[in-house]
Amino acid sequence: MGKIGQWFEEAYNELMQKPLYKGLLSFPVEQVHNGYFSQDKGIAKDTSGKTKADEDTYALIMRDKERLLSADEPLRFIFSHSALREGWDNPNVFQICTLNETRSQDRKRQEIGRGLRLPVDEYGERVFDPTVNRLTVVANESYDDFARQLQSEYEEDYGIGFGRVDITAFAKLANPQAKQYTPLGKDVSKTLYESLVNNGYLDGEGRVQDKFDPKNPHFVLALPDEWAHMRSQIVDELNKYVFKNRVVNSRDRRNLELRKNVTLDPTFRALWKKISQKTRYRVTFDTDELVKKTAKAIVEMPKIHKPRITTAVYRQNMSKAGIEGEQISGGVRDVAQPPVLPDILAYLQNSTELTRHTLVRILKEPGRLGDFLLNPQVFINQVSDIIQRELHRVTVNGIEYEKIGGVVYEMHRMEEESERGITHYLNNLYEVQNGDKTLFNYVEFDSDVEKEFAMACDLDDRVKFYCKLPPQFKVDTPVGPYNPDWALVTENEEKLYLIRETKSTRNLAELRDKEKDKIACGKKHFEAIGVDYDVVTTLEEALSG
Repeated sequence: MGKIGQWFEEAYNELMQKPLYKGLLSFPVEQVHNGYFSQDKGIAKDTSGKTKADEDTYALIMRDKERLLSADEPLRFIFSHSALREGWDNPNVFQICTLNETRSQDRKRQEIGRGLRLPVDEYGERVFDPTVNRLTVVANESYDDFARQLQSEYEEDYGIGFGRVDITAFAKLANPQAKQYTPLGKDVSKTLYESLVNNGYLDGEGRVQDKFDPKNPHFVLALPDEWAHMRSQIVDELNKYVFKNRVVNSRDRRNLELRKNVTLDPTFRALWKKISQKTRYRVTFDTDELVKKTAKAIVEMPKIHKPRITTAVYRQNMSKAGIEGEQISGGVRDVAQPPVLPDILAYLQNSTELTRHTLVRILKEPGRLGDFLLNPQVFINQVSDIIQRELHRVTVNGIEYEKIGGVVYEMHRMEEESERGITHYLNNLYEVQNGDKTLFNYVEFDSDVEKEFAMACDLDDRVKFYCKLPPQFKVDTPVGPYNPDWALVTENEEKLYLIRETKSTRNLAELRDKEKDKIACGKKHFEAIGVDYDVVTTLEEALSG
């Protein structure tokens, strides 16, 4: 083993002794790393699979992708001097550490391209979760200029306008002061766009300028008075177009320090006692209602066609003018019906956990079983999605929560995590001004709406205590765990203990289905333990109920 391998094992063993990582991987250190190269007279070279010594490594890394992606395979860290170039197909690359100084632009593209593929789960399905789809590059040089240049080339080659705010960009934003969901529309969006250009936040082509600097604690976006109440939503929308928000410098981090004097304060302890009660849920729903709604949705689903294969044959001509392609033949043909149809009931029962009797009713009532013969897999996929969507809806409507006696969220877990060290990127942290009102020296935020809310809580005398609830504070729901945003203690005529969820709109119809379902379940959980819960966009809404 070479020096890099020895250094890796020493660092790995040291980190695995820390409480944060202890027990994370159960494999011996020598099994979690390997290389694409062997040593040939002291010179590193890629394994070729032609010698017995490197045959197993080559087979695992270059050929046996399914085994490499398995959670049971111990290999996690791969060292290579050139294998990240073309020809290596592994979608689950999340960290790339460049040990050499890459001068070639093509090589940089190939290296980064390995990590920009959508990952897959243990079933081989693509994962679209943005919290998972994140590539970390540990570089010995600045990738910022390279990423900026690459983006410019994409714009020139494909006509894509990265970072350009369109004049209709704000048309779909909802006005929080409206009594019902009301999008701003194109005319208001044009007014806001022109205001941003006139104030120097955008140039004439819609590119965000340096004057737009929401990370500056003194920054206030200038807007027409009638739309000033939408400042947070507009800042969040503009942030989506800022290139520097896409590349984060990992050195710009801060440690979150727990203020133990606050955890001993009677106000906080009273709040924690109110909100820390755990619950369990049970679900009751009307099977006839589920069958009726699901059957209706299946009737309305898109028409299903037979699978078709399209072929095209091209001839490539090379001349002084360049390379041209000319289609010389082609055709379209229907795929023959498979001789054996899949077991649709077994598939749907596995994905929905409904009884076979209920599934038979759902499949028969719409009268579309003929589509199953046309394209079995497409029919099964669409019907499964519809059943799960309708099942979630009736489940959420029929859910009831009840307290679990003596079971609460333990405060010591937060204290233990703080002792291990909590660090976050500076660009997502608000620095607290009044330290006696919250748990940490910084408050993490995910949007400008949350940042404005934290700042308002910090500076408003009516708020006696506030905190962003920790990630481990989760409410169980049928659609996955729900982590509420804020806990507050306010005092005016009386002391109130509140849980608030911050969104850019109070109109739940504008949110994604899973968000709506989790909020509905969260509301019933807090009703069961007697805590006031609401969805708000500002502190004023939070205090007014």
